[in-house]
Amino acid sequence: MSRTYRTRIKKRKRHNRNRRLLIFASLLICGLIYIAFPKAPNDQQEHHVQATEKQTKPEKKKSTSHKKKEEKQSHIITKNDNAQLDDYLKSIEFSGTALIVDKGEVVTSKGYSYANRKQQVPNTPDTVFYIGSSQKAIIATAILQLEEKGLLSVNDPVSLYLPDFPNGTNITLYHFLTHTSGIRGHKEGTGYISPDDLIQDIEDRGVKSGPGQWNYKDSNYSVLAYIVSKVSGEPLDQYVEEHIFKPAGMKHAGFYKTFSDQSYQSTGYKLNALKKLYTPDMPDLSQLYGAGDIYMTAYDMYLFDKALYDRKIISDKSFTKMFTPNKATYGMGFYISPGSYSSHGVMPGYNILNSFSLTGDRYVILFSNIQNNIKSFGTVNNRIFSILNGS
Repeated sequence: MSRTYRTRIKKRKRHNRNRRLLIFASLLICGLIYIAFPKAPNDQQEHHVQATEKQTKPEKKKSTSHKKKEEKQSHIITKNDNAQLDDYLKSIEFSGTALIVDKGEVVTSKGYSYANRKQQVPNTPDTVFYIGSSQKAIIATAILQLEEKGLLSVNDPVSLYLPDFPNGTNITLYHFLTHTSGIRGHKEGTGYISPDDLIQDIEDRGVKSGPGQWNYKDSNYSVLAYIVSKVSGEPLDQYVEEHIFKPAGMKHAGFYKTFSDQSYQSTGYKLNALKKLYTPDMPDLSQLYGAGDIYMTAYDMYLFDKALYDRKIISDKSFTKMFTPNKATYGMGFYISPGSYSSHGVMPGYNILNSFSLTGDRYVILFSNIQNNIKSFGTVNNRIFSILNGS
């Protein structure tokens, strides 16, 4: 290597070293300047970040809220663990929701056919139905609760609460509970009627016999519902919501004025003379005060039955009273047969069966939105119990 070449290499190394020192010094000086004089924040950029945060947070909340709403709406998933039950319900062209519980296990929780045929909306376990006269068991429960609190007695004469009631000193609350009051009852209209005017009409129409004779009348339970409100000091819907629906866990049960707010409504149908389905006219349900103005899901009805049987909403003494038959195998809101307790509700477009075994280990609940396509729900109930028995 020549001397000239070695000198050139030394100069190049010295040049590169000086260049690196210069770059390092420049970076060091810039850093010191930044520390001493920080850059003013970009207000517009910061505002944009804050605005973005404000926009995303509510969206997150909305998503969580929607999820909770969906969870609240769904009581129980569809179950179909008994093919024989499923085939039977299909064979009788059942339309509605069936909930069948056997020995503590849900074996059927399924919607059949359509809740709304025009829009082809299917029935599901979450579909709500009007329950008709099955509501009477709820009113009887309220009366027994008030008796437990010492606010009334089922042996009280109705005149104690309605001084002008015809034959009121001889007719007791027990007679109303067991349909043995002898009243003629309200003549049902179509428009709105207040509870006061409804009771006035029942009083004006008088009695047709002395108490003690079986004669099924919705008005017996309208009178009882009125007394529940009067004695408790609360509107009927408020009392039932607080003292029956909530403690039983019935989240989708309510009174008729809020039916249209429900996410999964049913439409009622009826067969005409030509076997064609149509939607019958529904009276203003104020006409059925205390005797047919409630809706719920089939699962809500199961929760009500279970709360009764588990003595969650009435005492053991009240339970015995409710399920002791008087006339025509009727207790208080329920019919009593050798193997089961049951209630039945029929309304324009609806047919409801609610039944559970005396031992409380089997429940058969059929909510149908066709009023008259099945001749006897009692026969259907017996057949379902037979299938559960394996016969």
